[in-house]
Amino acid sequence: MSLGPTLLIYVLLGFGVALAMLAYDNSKNVAERWFSFLTAVPFWPIYVPVLLARKSVSIEEPVQPVPPPADDMTSAIHQVDAELEAALNSLDGWAEGVLAREKDRIHELRTAWTAQSERIREMDRLLALPEYAKSEEPVPGGALSDLLSAPATDRLRHSQQVRRQNIERLRHVRRRAYEDLMGTLAWVRELVSMIHLAKFTGAPASRAEELVAQIAAAVEGLSELTWQDETTVAAGDNT
Repeated sequence: MSLGPTLLIYVLLGFGVALAMLAYDNSKNVAERWFSFLTAVPFWPIYVPVLLARKSVSIEEPVQPVPPPADDMTSAIHQVDAELEAALNSLDGWAEGVLAREKDRIHELRTAWTAQSERIREMDRLLALPEYAKSEEPVPGGALSDLLSAPATDRLRHSQQVRRQNIERLRHVRRRAYEDLMGTLAWVRELVSMIHLAKFTGAPASRAEELVAQIAAAVEGLSELTWQDETTVAAGDNT
């Protein structure tokens, strides 16, 4: 290939790289961006690795999770989690063996707290809707009763009654879920205080292992109570 076509291809590649630099580089001022554009045309092989590195960083940038809203449940979970972390760290050199055995279940417990709080918030958002916030609905009567037959009117009355019952069951599930969450958090705080007491009163390591095992088992109690509530609602739907 002669020098002319080779030079043309080189310049075209340079313009391509220069345009890419101009499009991707938004962190500099106008003068610096144009300087990069002009120098990228003759020296584009130097800028190609820079472009590839920036693209790789932008692709691999992790998506930050949306933090839960700041409410009483979030505050309580953060407080108990901090106290639990401090208590578990105090086991180092005394009863750290139990941490290796119960690490997974303790992680599940923390995850369950967050999941339970989000479940409660979802129910709150649903119950706050106008169609769910109304405690009573108008019973068909007057002109509507004249348009409907007696069986149709009875069916509508029954449907409204069942709907009100289901909404009330949902409120009950929400109330129980909140009480279960707060009860579990209070129980873990109690066990955490027992861990500190056991350590500073010279209790054997087996006592700490027993307490940590009880903390780890709290996730099972939380899941069990949640399932009982859901079963109650399902049974009510089938009656």
